[in-house]
Amino acid sequence: MNPPLMGSPSFSLNQARPGAQVRVIAITADKLLRKRLLSMGVLINSQLDVLQRRGDALVVGSDRSRIAIGEAMSRHIQVQAV
Repeated sequence: MNPPLMGSPSFSLNQARPGAQVRVIAITADKLLRKRLLSMGVLINSQLDVLQRRGDALVVGSDRSRIAIGEAMSRHIQVQAV
């Protein structure tokens, strides 16, 4: 697990609200889920824009792409507000 960046406190992505901009500071998941997140472009230090909440899932934007991340997966992504 990577140490958090200096500044604001961290929280899991599933707690982020639409309109928030966050930076990924840690991924607390097994190897399979880490590979899945990597394939989706979710990396340590990547910035995500939380676009909307669809039920338990979040739609986030990164660069020019949009992805949906389910609640179970988003609990393993630690972020800080940007």
